[in-house]
Amino acid sequence: MRVAVLGAGFQGVCVALEIARRGVAVDLYDENDACITQAGYRNEGKIHLGFVYANDPTFETAQLMAQGAMMFGRALHRWLERDISAIGVSSPFDYVVHRGSLTPTDQVLAHFARVTTFVRDLATATGQTYLGEDVRTVAVRSLLAEFDDTYDPDVVAAVVETNERAINVRLLAELLRKRIADDNRVAFMARRRVTTVVRAPGGFEVRCADDGSPVGNRYRQIVNCLWDGRLLVDQTMGVHPRHRWLHRLKYGINMCLRHADNSIPSTTIVLGPYGDIVRQGDRHMYITWYPTCLGGLSGEIAPPEWPRDLAGEGARHVIEGTLAGLARIVVPLREFQYDDIESAIVAGGIITAAGETDIDDPGSRLHTRTAVGVRSADGYHSVDTGKYTLAPMYAIEITDRVCGVR
Repeated sequence: MRVAVLGAGFQGVCVALEIARRGVAVDLYDENDACITQAGYRNEGKIHLGFVYANDPTFETAQLMAQGAMMFGRALHRWLERDISAIGVSSPFDYVVHRGSLTPTDQVLAHFARVTTFVRDLATATGQTYLGEDVRTVAVRSLLAEFDDTYDPDVVAAVVETNERAINVRLLAELLRKRIADDNRVAFMARRRVTTVVRAPGGFEVRCADDGSPVGNRYRQIVNCLWDGRLLVDQTMGVHPRHRWLHRLKYGINMCLRHADNSIPSTTIVLGPYGDIVRQGDRHMYITWYPTCLGGLSGEIAPPEWPRDLAGEGARHVIEGTLAGLARIVVPLREFQYDDIESAIVAGGIITAAGETDIDDPGSRLHTRTAVGVRSADGYHSVDTGKYTLAPMYAIEITDRVCGVR
């Protein structure tokens, strides 16, 4: 048996490696020259434990994220045969509750406490670690009266130290690309833009544009891991989304500072259209400020051809706007100057999720991520990953289905 995996982003690569690990040959399709070049290479890399989903009253999103996060490191170790904590892990995140939060501060803090208890209990029940860290005894710590030097109390209602972290997605992508290249059970089909899947005798036919000419290969099973193109290919198989969808183009900034600076912590500001800071060492930092970094919104089944990379004045505008937005909250950034940056890359990734309104709407479906996962029918599998955190967990679930475990 040979399986086609459509899309060589982070989810597709994880699926291909797990299927190959079980002795099944894989053709891995992607329209780009290399694996993991888009959203999985351009996001902040946070491995969510569920803290940010305080506006989901069911608590189901937080539970799902924690389950995915606890499987993340172990699954990557299966494929890379190295400890995930050695692949560049950020400093732990402070969660900063904005005075304009969509969810009241007391509810956010109660949610944080509930997440901590759930993660502790999950680690105890499963014996799993979080990115190599034993979290059975870890507790979040509120800094209600201690954050004046770092966060502006006129803007910030509360700060909580958590054990949540991000990984270096670029380094991880490089390691996964090499692993794909070294695995003789995986054939990487580069520069193949999949347009259609149709049923054929004995299975399915993948049709794609290869140098402008249609080509077709047949498979017994198909796994659709495409990101912004997944819904279009699903449609050719008669698989339609269960909810309305919203595509968002979000830019992030990867910066290398001229000089070491440890005064700026990894930070997530909740709950609303705010931003994040990810510290990877004392000179490298990823930042985003939602109002400035939002590059586009679309409710169409496929997003427009938005520009994914910015340079020149466009990039400088995003960098300066992001720093200004974050500096209203994070006090050490007020001393930060554009010239303190040695180099910066401004790159956008598309976020695809069920919803009709943006995150500034308290009732938006974007505040929940439970309408995700794997749909399978007669050998055709389609996965809505939802969040980067969940990709390894879903890779194992998909492979179980492909290999007939369930």
